[in-house]
Amino acid sequence: MSIRVGPRVRSTRIILSGTQRVGGGARNQESPRRRSESVDLSPEDAARYGVSDGEVVRVSSRRGSVDAPVRVDPSLRAGLAFMSFHFPEQVDVNVLTIDATDPKSGTAEFKAAAIRVEKLEREVATA
Repeated sequence: MSIRVGPRVRSTRIILSGTQRVGGGARNQESPRRRSESVDLSPEDAARYGVSDGEVVRVSSRRGSVDAPVRVDPSLRAGLAFMSFHFPEQVDVNVLTIDATDPKSGTAEFKAAAIRVEKLEREVATA
């Protein structure tokens, strides 16, 4: 499985930065960046891992691991996961990608990586 890391907003609609709402009159809706961080999986991958919306999974690459809640996204193809970099205080997705940066822009060298998704077992409370 591979992951792509990037901005959550993938459309050409205008984001009103002060309100974090998508502009457009009647289509004025919450910006996707207002959601908390998640790992977005296709419905097929969510079923394969036995996870559902909101369930926390461990996402690992050869560079590191993070725990994040799942968000099932029907627009993703199977085998591809997506995470944004908007909320590093919640989930620092950059630990999954290489830390090399472009010398001019400071942008990470790439924002893609091979990953493994693991369902976390829930701890059973003992009395």
